[in-house]
Amino acid sequence: MRGATSGDDGSTDQTGRSRHAHNSRDGGSGGASADPPTYVPGTGPQALQCDSADLCPGSEQPAAAKAPAKPGSAPTPGLSDVERFLVGNPTVSSEPNGWTVVGQETNFIAKAGESEKSGTLLGQPVTVHFTPVAYAWRYGDGSGKTTTTPGARWEASGLSNFAKTATSHAYAARGTYAVTVTVAYSARYRYAGQGWVSIAGTLGLTSDPITIQVKGVKTVLVGKTCTENPSGPGC
Repeated sequence: MRGATSGDDGSTDQTGRSRHAHNSRDGGSGGASADPPTYVPGTGPQALQCDSADLCPGSEQPAAAKAPAKPGSAPTPGLSDVERFLVGNPTVSSEPNGWTVVGQETNFIAKAGESEKSGTLLGQPVTVHFTPVAYAWRYGDGSGKTTTTPGARWEASGLSNFAKTATSHAYAARGTYAVTVTVAYSARYRYAGQGWVSIAGTLGLTSDPITIQVKGVKTVLVGKTCTENPSGPGC
């Protein structure tokens, strides 16, 4: 036979389980009242949103949605990162070769083509491409100019000797002058399996100088041509 166990109010039930009496809040002598209903979040005519789980026992706040992880992207280089891929200085030549005449146009030609080199950049396999876009000429007499063309020989341009060109220069006085050209290169790169990306700005490389001897011209009267008298004045 199952034994009976006394409750807090001295009463027992037939199963031996304790029964608890709950006094009313107003201090009344209160008889036993039913346990308050358990709150179930999200139910009833108006669902409540709990600020935290401890305010709504038994509730679980939905986890905040996480943004999908972005796939790893290759680092973005600047000009200082790719300048080591640009090798080989431009060169400059002149017409006439190494000399000219005061007041006459001297034609200058730069040699600087596109170049491309592969290697490792910021830990990634990469190809870097350079394109010449501007030519800054220094003629050695304090003057200079910038062109978008490297120049071309008179014959290739269909011009006569001493004709004016985009890159030519006329010296005002005799002397010896050192001429250089600085070529500005635009750059773009391509990581393995990706497309080409341009880099803002340009990189510059300067040629070694060439020397130009500028000579004066005197006009003299001669009785014969240089063909007839090769040793004559001015021949």
